[in-house]
Amino acid sequence: MNMDKFLDSVIEYGKNFTSQGKLVDYIEILKDADKNNLGACIIDKDGKVYEAGKSREEFAIMSIVKVLLFEIVLENYELSEIKEYMRMEGSSKAYNSILDLEAEAGKPVNPFINSGAITSAYLIYKKFKEKSVEILMNRARLVMDDDSLDYSQTLLDTARTGGENNLALAWILKKHGTIDRYTSVEDVINLYNLACSIMVNTRDLAVFASMISKDGKNLEGDQIIKKENARILRTLMAICGTYNYSGDFAIDIGLPAKSGVGGGIMATTNKGFGICTFCPGLDSFGNSVAGVKMLEKISKELDLNFY
Repeated sequence: MNMDKFLDSVIEYGKNFTSQGKLVDYIEILKDADKNNLGACIIDKDGKVYEAGKSREEFAIMSIVKVLLFEIVLENYELSEIKEYMRMEGSSKAYNSILDLEAEAGKPVNPFINSGAITSAYLIYKKFKEKSVEILMNRARLVMDDDSLDYSQTLLDTARTGGENNLALAWILKKHGTIDRYTSVEDVINLYNLACSIMVNTRDLAVFASMISKDGKNLEGDQIIKKENARILRTLMAICGTYNYSGDFAIDIGLPAKSGVGGGIMATTNKGFGICTFCPGLDSFGNSVAGVKMLEKISKELDLNFY
């Protein structure tokens, strides 16, 4: 198969669905995005990179960063210790549910819902304190092989003036002792918001996905993520990477993936491929409509279904 032509056909296919998605209207920098922007990147098992459309278009990583946050936690804590703070189960509730967190006595059901990712940010801050942002950004640049990665100050400032729901989740975590009494909720939320404000493109995320797919090895074959941690990340992406759409996503696309309201979807495989699609128009679950459709075409035609 000619992969360049195939990926061009994926972009053309995605154009059929751009009108169906809705832009985020509660984040200033995202609501003015162009719904017709489509990008895709595939890195094959041999490390060859293929790109099409707006593959280098910058967008906010948003919830896809939850994979990175939890990867940092996995590299610095034992799994048994992590499980004292959060569970590793799928969720049938909304990703930002306050009622769900209260029902679970302040213990998030998984690291990919908002309360779980805030807990990941807390565990990073607990260990590294004022060095946390440096640790986060250095790790992001390493796993995405992009030394130019940075966060958007504009987006971070927007999050600081809003984000009441996440702040409420953080205080519930603190109320139940998941965040200890000596740690500032504001410091934890600032780290989480900054992480979500990192600007990426499809190549960055395909590189990260490729590393997870290849048991933690980068394109040069160096071990960057521990093999067991890469396996855990793939598993969690399959179980809860697209929130309460994860079951249907597994049936329709069959790839462990993580979506974000910035319009990106990062997908891993058990065949050494790393994939990312991008289009800012979202469905009711917060997943890119055209991005999901493009992934479905990629998965079916390249026979990548995980199951």
